[in-house]
Amino acid sequence: MSKYVYFPEFRDHDATREEVNSAIMGLLAGSQMAVHLLKLTEGSDHLLAEVFPQIPHIKRFNLTTSAASSILRAAESHLGAMAVPYILGAHEDYMKACLRLVERHTAVNLGASNVRSANQHGKLEDMSALKFSADNLDQFHLVRKMRNCTIHAGGLSDRTLENHCTNMSPRARAGWKRLAGYEPSFSAGHDEVKFGHRETVAALAITKNLARQANEILQSAIPRPAWGEILMRDLDEVGPGLPKDPSERLRKVRGYARFHYSALKLTDQEVATFNSAYHK
Repeated sequence: MSKYVYFPEFRDHDATREEVNSAIMGLLAGSQMAVHLLKLTEGSDHLLAEVFPQIPHIKRFNLTTSAASSILRAAESHLGAMAVPYILGAHEDYMKACLRLVERHTAVNLGASNVRSANQHGKLEDMSALKFSADNLDQFHLVRKMRNCTIHAGGLSDRTLENHCTNMSPRARAGWKRLAGYEPSFSAGHDEVKFGHRETVAALAITKNLARQANEILQSAIPRPAWGEILMRDLDEVGPGLPKDPSERLRKVRGYARFHYSALKLTDQEVATFNSAYHK
């Protein structure tokens, strides 16, 4: 039985994360495959558009093959600089969706639409006795502050990032080293912040862990009757829909609950109650 409730926003986030992972790794592999292909043209003075005229938009990258090879060999850092903010942005959207669910099904206004990524996890924690892993949060905020340096500080580390590295827990530091391959240590105004394959993999792993923890926190933050409404709307509006025949409808609801909502351990009586109470 899964530990996670596969409500629509969680399924969407999972699909987005897998798509982003495949796209990033495909681009990284593709850039290096292109370098190997261009070795066949070493020494040529022809421009790429002359060598590969069938490739769309090739004239926008119309260099000699040797110059193109040099750029493609360095593509990892450029792809990482685009990929990591994308990964963090997808996680921020997912966390907003989680907070909106809590708002919709409780009487609490969390300011979901405006809360910043620095505070989203804390807002969700406030609604449950469950907590995020402090070490994962340490690692997430490390990546977030690295991202901020690339966007707002010209790629140089700042005091905020330096202090964060200094104050990270030993377990968080060890986990980052295991994922990224180096100790998290930056000196303000001196060290350049770069994103490559290792940082991209780390960002994907850290946000995956936090997304799953958010799922478990939501399970206790949202009342069970509200989960019933989420289940019914999911089946009716996102899933295959509700049959008109009453017995077939109940059978379909029970099957959908077992498939996507098994983590909640809903009883047959609860599912029957949710089915009876739901009116679109």
